[in-house]
Parts: sequence; structure tokens; C-alpha cells
Amino acid sequence: MRTATLSLVLIAPLLAQHEHCDHDHEPPTPAHPTATPDSPHHPELKIPTHEDEHWFHFHPHLSAAIALGGSTSEKNLGLIRGGHAPIDDGFNLQGIELGALMELGPAVSLHAIYNTFWDRYDHWDGEWEEAYATFSLPAGISLRAGQFFAPFGHENQIHLHDRDFVEPPISLIRLLGEEGLVVQGGDIGIHLPGPGEKTVFRFGYGQSRSHSHGGVRDFRRDLYLEALEHAGEEDHHDDHDDDDHDEDHEHEEHEHAHGFAGNGGVYDVDDAYLDDGFFFARLESDICRGHGLNLAGVSLAAGQNGFGRTTWVLGADLYGTFAVADRPAWWRTEAFYRYVDAYDRAGNPGHFDECGLYVAAGCEFHTDWTAAGRIEWASGNRMAGAERRWRASANVTHLTHLGKQADLHSRLQYSFDDLGGYGTEHTVWLQFVLNLGAGGHGHQH
Repeated sequence: MRTATLSLVLIAPLLAQHEHCDHDHEPPTPAHPTATPDSPHHPELKIPTHEDEHWFHFHPHLSAAIALGGSTSEKNLGLIRGGHAPIDDGFNLQGIELGALMELGPAVSLHAIYNTFWDRYDHWDGEWEEAYATFSLPAGISLRAGQFFAPFGHENQIHLHDRDFVEPPISLIRLLGEEGLVVQGGDIGIHLPGPGEKTVFRFGYGQSRSHSHGGVRDFRRDLYLEALEHAGEEDHHDDHDDDDHDEDHEHEEHEHAHGFAGNGGVYDVDDAYLDDGFFFARLESDICRGHGLNLAGVSLAAGQNGFGRTTWVLGADLYGTFAVADRPAWWRTEAFYRYVDAYDRAGNPGHFDECGLYVAAGCEFHTDWTAAGRIEWASGNRMAGAERRWRASANVTHLTHLGKQADLHSRLQYSFDDLGGYGTEHTVWLQFVLNLGAGGHGHQH
């Protein structure tokens, strides 16, 4: 079974990114929660309206992603990889996503996606990424219940196979969590009247999902951090000046580990993420459409964190399309801010905050060939043991059309990381992504 699955992932040498420019998409059916206008990613947004008399429709889909390459960073553990991003030099099976959309008449739909993945240390593991039901009500109101990606900005709502880059943005991982903000709960969506084709407000409540994978990866990370923290301890001298030098050296090595949340500082930043119960809301509109700007959105999430206190996260995002020498192009930016009420390691109450930003753009410079770049920054907070980070990434992606409901992508990406001023790293990945089925699986253009 595993051999057949890996063969399926590797069957093609070329893979490309989804085109991000304006396409004439069919409108979403009433029971499908709307996410982002012009997004080519969410299968629930692109299923055609059914005009036949059948009340039941079933749309399965399969996606698989692998990455080959490596980094100058030791074990790639210092780069804040995030969920399903490659971590090992060499071969990485980032994930095989198997999902389906089931429509029960025009007002009810069921969605489910399961992801299984492998690396040579953690071996096989898997988890349900999403499993929820949506219900359409009169007056443009929809309800959703189950486990789903919280409607917070753009990147938090997309799956592995939908990413424009090999890994998610640093700011998303830092402020929302390694896997982003996945909620177990429910929300309500309201289509608001006004200019433009769509203005949507969503509001909900739930708790964050606990992730089934990462135990071995966390153990590897702990060993890596411990090695950094104790680096140089064997070179002690009786001379006081040398002892001072060794202490400074150990301090520098300890700071080198600050790129990981919770290592250093007076607050354990792992407890800063939203935990047992939180509210979330998003307002997005395409009333700004035109002049290169298609969508504007603002997002909010607030609730209990791991300290038993409150975390607030704010987000704002913009998306637009334009033309470069008559070739279609797109741009996107997101900004994040987080305020955390916390307890320090001595049990005293306090607080800290962080912010992050990324700007990305891409252009289809030739049919089925796209070049893209992304610059990102996370402020970090030394009180929480998190260093500031910069990253610049550039990639070239090719799209191979395999059939009406199948495509294959290849992406060559280079990333440069500035690790808070204490070092720089270089990373190269060759990624392949395969998409099959699902009534277009969000790839109808």
C-alpha cells in the first residue's frame, strides 16, 4: 500500500502553482462557506451549481506533496518550519491528503480531509485536518460545525497542496501555532448587502485542535536545543577571565536557540497560543475590487491560552491581481499582531506582544510557468525567548495538466533566513505536488 502511494506521488516530474489571477469561477452553492474571492484553493468554492434533480453529489479528491533538498541549518530545526513543511535533508513526504465533499441537496454539505505523512525519523503518522458540516439558511446565512481551519486571513485557511511556497509564513507559525489555527467548534457566516459581489462576516467559537504527530520531532528538537545550550561547556579554565569568556560563549550559544519558542526568556511562549476556548471573527469584502486590489479582510481571535489567561490575535490582509507586460500577476500581504497575558517562570503575572508581516507576489511569465517571491518578518520577543526573524524566498513553478480534474506541479525554491542577527541559513527545495479529482478540487480555471 505504501509503495503504491509513493509511486502515485512520484509519477510526474513537473508540477506548478495554481494561477492566482482573475478567473470566472462558478458561484459557491449556498451550503458551502465562502472564504476568499478569486481563491483557486478551496474545493467548496468551486463546485459547480447542480441544475439536475439529484439531491446527492459526491466529490472525492486526492493530493500529495513531496520535497527534495536541504538546508545549511543543522537538521533544519532552526528555521521555524511549521506544519507539514520539510524538515529533513533529502526526501520528505510532506503529506498525502485524501478528502471528499458530499452534497445533500442545496442546503447541506459534508467536508472531510485526512492527511498522512512520513519522514525517516517520525515514520508514518496521520491526522484529520478538517471534518465539518455546513448548512444554508435563508437571508444569506450559513452555519458550520466540526473541525476546520479558522477563517483567519488567507494562509491559515489553505491546505498543504494549496500553498504558493514550500512552507507557511513565519508570522503565521509564530503567532497562530505550528499548524496554524485549527478550531473544533462552529461558526456562522452572514453575507452582508452592499456594493461588490461579496461582503462576508463570519463569527464563531471553539477550542484549538491537539495534533497527533510531532512527538519524535519534538524530541529531536529538544536534543538539538540541549546540544546548543551546552555547547562549549567542556572548555572551562581556572583563569577567571577565561571563565568569563566561557560564560559569554555559553550565553551566545543559548541565544542561538532562541529561535524556538520557550527556550530562553522569562515566559514560555508555547503557552501563548489559543487553547481551551476562544472566539474568532473575520470580515472580508471585494468592494475594493479594481486598480490591482481585489479583496480586503480583517480577522480577530481571542480567548484562553496555555497560561490560563488571555491571548488576543489581530490580522489584516490584502489581495490583488494585475498585469505585467500583458502577463497575469498577483500580490498578497498579511499582517499579524498578538498580545499575551502570561505568567513568568516564577509565577508572576505579566504580558508580552509580537507582530509579523509578509508580502508575496507572483507572475505567470510564460504559459503554465510562474515566478514568485515572498519577504517575511516576525518581530519576536526576547522576554518570551523568541528571536526576530527575516526570510526571503523565491521560486519558479510549472503546471502540468494531466486531465480535466488532475494537475501536477513542480516548484524549485530558494530561501534565505536571517536568524535574529546570530546567523544566516540557505535552503533549497524541489517540491512536487499532485492533485486529483473533487469536481475540480478547487482547480477549475
